[in-house]
Amino acid sequence: MATTCTPSASLSRQVTAGCDENAYKCYQCKKCTSGCPVARYADMHPAMIMRAVQLGQYDMIFDDRFIWLCTGCETCTTRCPQGIDIATIMDELKIMARAQGRIPAGTPSAAMLKLNYDSFVRWGRMWEVELITLDVLKRPTSVKNWLTLGPKMLLKGKINPTLKRGDTLAMKRMVQTAESITKAREAQNAGGQS
Repeated sequence: MATTCTPSASLSRQVTAGCDENAYKCYQCKKCTSGCPVARYADMHPAMIMRAVQLGQYDMIFDDRFIWLCTGCETCTTRCPQGIDIATIMDELKIMARAQGRIPAGTPSAAMLKLNYDSFVRWGRMWEVELITLDVLKRPTSVKNWLTLGPKMLLKGKINPTLKRGDTLAMKRMVQTAESITKAREAQNAGGQS
């Protein structure tokens, strides 16, 4: 039985409203995918995500784990001959997925991103020891990975066991500004859809 797709511009409009990038500029050259270091680890890849945005296929994007595997390395953006900031679109899709509660199971990176954010807000910088501890508490199976990786990171100076606070007031101001921008965009989008 053939599957049909009814194209919808609603997803593309939401993405453009959120990050000011036009997914319709993508003509599927797949240069973004050929350079992506994580493309082979999910069912979808950057070019497929861009096409799904063009067609309004929310389920294809949010049911796959690709956007949560995206490292934000910006290789896709650098390689795009159309000048599309694909990495920004991936970030916008993550924001939308989180807002809609559409984070698929088996994506610990989504939880880790939230832990990173909370750490920045709380301490003004990321405190790796807290992140590792919270990750192990939420995912006990990760303890094996951290027991192997943690000491290596500690020896290379990538993990500091002591807390060094950053500028927590500046971080909180940035968070408040970002939240007010998001609320204004949501209000604008809601007003435009009426």
